[in-house]
Amino acid sequence: MNMLRVLLVDDEPFILQGLAVIIDWNKEGFEVVGKASNGLEALEFLRKEKVDLVIADIKMPEMTGLELLEKVRQEKLSDAYFVVLSGYSDFEYARRALQNECLDYMLKPVEQGELVNVLGRVRQIYETSSRKREDDSVMECEAFARNMIPICHGRYRPDNVEYVQKYVGGGKNFRYISVELDGGHRNIRQLTADEKRKLQKELYQKCILLFPGREYLCVLNSSIREEIYNVAIIYVGGLLCGSDEESEQEYIDQLQGKLKKSVGFPVEIIIGKRVDHVEEISESCRSVLLAHSLKGFDLGEKPNWELSGHLLDRQLADTLVRAVKLNDKEGISDSYSMLSQEMKKSGMDVHMVNMVVNHLMFEFLHLALEQDENIDRQEILRFINESTIGQINRNDDEGLAQLLLEYGDYLMELRSNQSGEILGRIEEDIRRNYKENLTLKDLGKKYFINSAYLGQTFKKQYGESFKDHLNRIRIEAAERLLLYSDKKIYEIAEEVGYKDMDYFINKFIALKGCTPAKFRRQVK
Repeated sequence: MNMLRVLLVDDEPFILQGLAVIIDWNKEGFEVVGKASNGLEALEFLRKEKVDLVIADIKMPEMTGLELLEKVRQEKLSDAYFVVLSGYSDFEYARRALQNECLDYMLKPVEQGELVNVLGRVRQIYETSSRKREDDSVMECEAFARNMIPICHGRYRPDNVEYVQKYVGGGKNFRYISVELDGGHRNIRQLTADEKRKLQKELYQKCILLFPGREYLCVLNSSIREEIYNVAIIYVGGLLCGSDEESEQEYIDQLQGKLKKSVGFPVEIIIGKRVDHVEEISESCRSVLLAHSLKGFDLGEKPNWELSGHLLDRQLADTLVRAVKLNDKEGISDSYSMLSQEMKKSGMDVHMVNMVVNHLMFEFLHLALEQDENIDRQEILRFINESTIGQINRNDDEGLAQLLLEYGDYLMELRSNQSGEILGRIEEDIRRNYKENLTLKDLGKKYFINSAYLGQTFKKQYGESFKDHLNRIRIEAAERLLLYSDKKIYEIAEEVGYKDMDYFINKFIALKGCTPAKFRRQVK
């Protein structure tokens, strides 16, 4: 039986002690977790601790029992049941108490039988409310899932989004997080489909315990692939934690730790990419499926076309790869058109599509590595696979043809990288967008370069780290604004990309030797 937590409040110590021992609280299913001598002490306790029942005297110094009750209800500090005690049989006290959702009103001295009866009522009301909350929560979770799953699959209606928005309206960014049975683990591989489904349901129960009040964010059976037995956690930034990337990462790290600690069987946690809107969660979901694809992709061994029986398609694919390598725009368009027609004639056979995709990924990656072995191969695979699979599945010939043309341009850029031209382009990018939250990681993704390698190259070229270089550009922009505008210091800080005023001033002093205000006075 779940023990209900009780707070006793009375300014008379012997009455407080008497209440604590008048009955066997545990036998009745209650536990006295705190005592307070007035309303203010009780208020502080309630701010820190969860309590199910408060038994408080009405007449106390500092803050009366009625004032405590009214304060708790007004500020919504606790949804605990209240029982008030008084030596006065005054209807006005009872009326005020009942107006603020007081459960009962007892006269001193409290009798054992009366207290036990009141506790019985509290227990009954609590259990009835708990069952209703559980039923409401189950219905809420089911309704949320019915609307969320189509969004995850990218096949939603406007009313699906409208329903989900009611729950995540304050969210700033979103992720699809897949908590799934580890299919690569021997213990999981040996299970039957029914046994896996049973574990999946157990995993769901473990997950919802981590989201009290927001259990609906855990969605069962949302995976696009049948072989993935998972629970999806719909991460909502700004609702679960702060919306900045640092607090988001910290929250996700803690969530992973809690999950691995609470689940007693092998699971894998895959974090989908961050998206800005609810409607884009399907992209985050696809990035999880992409991670599955990349796990099984062998960078060292070409796909075996002989086993597929599609030798003509291989010749067309090789012709396409050569055109991309040479950045032959016309050749790319023609060879892709022929390959696409051949695939459609075969009815878009799933095995053949996978063979074509894997072949293109293998060849395109090695074309890039021929130019620069330090390039971030996982980012290239991610880009090719995500774009290719998405566009083939949507039968988007125009989109996939554009991808191939862009990849031809990208290989040309990589060749230019040997002479430092791509670093120059990154420098231009920084000077155009220094106000934004630029990071080496994001620039590495954008230009398909390993971020660590980019950082080393950057320092070698400019004699300072990327972060120092970005700060220098921002401070130069701030200097111009200080000279040629009347904007306030905090406005200038925000305009050049600093959210923290103190950090901006410290960086300005480090580079210019004085504060921004002093710099402006000296020059003017």
